[in-house]
Amino acid sequence: MTLIDTADQRDLASSVKRFVSGQAPMSAVRETIKSDAAYDPQVWRRLAQELGLAGLAIPEQYGGAGASWSDLVVALRELGAGLVPSPLLATSVLATGTLLALDDEEARAAWLPRFAEGTAVGALAVSEGTGREWALADSAVTVSDGAVTGTKTAVLNADDADVLLVTTSAGIVLVERDAPGLTITPVDALDLTRGIATVTFDGTPGRVLAGDAAAALESVIDLANLALAAEQAAATKACLDMTTEYAKIRYSFGQPIGIYQGVKHPLANIYTDWALTDAAVRKASESLAEGSETASLDAAVARHLASSGYIEAAKQTMLLHGGIGFTWEHDAHLYYRNAITGNVLLGGPTAQQDRIAATLGV
Repeated sequence: MTLIDTADQRDLASSVKRFVSGQAPMSAVRETIKSDAAYDPQVWRRLAQELGLAGLAIPEQYGGAGASWSDLVVALRELGAGLVPSPLLATSVLATGTLLALDDEEARAAWLPRFAEGTAVGALAVSEGTGREWALADSAVTVSDGAVTGTKTAVLNADDADVLLVTTSAGIVLVERDAPGLTITPVDALDLTRGIATVTFDGTPGRVLAGDAAAALESVIDLANLALAAEQAAATKACLDMTTEYAKIRYSFGQPIGIYQGVKHPLANIYTDWALTDAAVRKASESLAEGSETASLDAAVARHLASSGYIEAAKQTMLLHGGIGFTWEHDAHLYYRNAITGNVLLGGPTAQQDRIAATLGV
């Protein structure tokens, strides 16, 4: 996904959109939420194997499609619009991006083919609490004689992961699911469409991966910002579309509420936020694809715009739907919960502002 989608990207977006509409509509999302699972395994299998999304950005030598991150962003955009629960972000962006950025061929050969097939889930554990995202040198998680000790919080899809990539004071460590001393505790997150867990290591065996861990994390931060921004921009547009349609059919004083300034102006503001965010996401996608010097800045800007704009859009979606918007049965709540969680996931507003300032040399 660059400033203008290619023909292939438009076809991909259309295919994923049709899949979401037919196989993972909001009614199906709600059924998944009611279950104990973080996502529907059948939906994930079809996304991974039939649509090939799991291996889209994985090189062909590891069983992937060898496409670009921009192509995967196109798919994330459509899934984000429908709030489809899946381990795509955790596995195919965070875990895959980390392995590709490091120089550990053994780990790549062992896990990337399984990620591409959709038969294994990966998770990247970076958060340790407020202000401790992406920590390395000052990480409270330590490694001694190959044993990992410490705790990571808000780890995406950790409870389903076959392998965890963990940031520690010694670098990035690979820990397999059945390792002794590993405890994964799912948490009741505000966002009902994401599986989040706390992971505790108590002398857990792990292997420090070869490569420059700091440089790898820098590139993965950019990927995380871009991917989340793409999801948030699409969800913002979904909120706008949902509310615009409601404003056409909800009548007050004999007129559709869409004619009143109190409705028109917030909708116009949401559209403006979405247009700016969409442009920023496309710019960041292009920058990463081209290896531009401004890639980190562009990704952080896109994420900052997307997070703030989405929160406002989700809030206005509830307000402008009136009484029904304040019932748990309405989809507006799912978007609002997703917006609030996404705002702080993998680095909140302050972290993004700091990153923008650092890249600008401020």
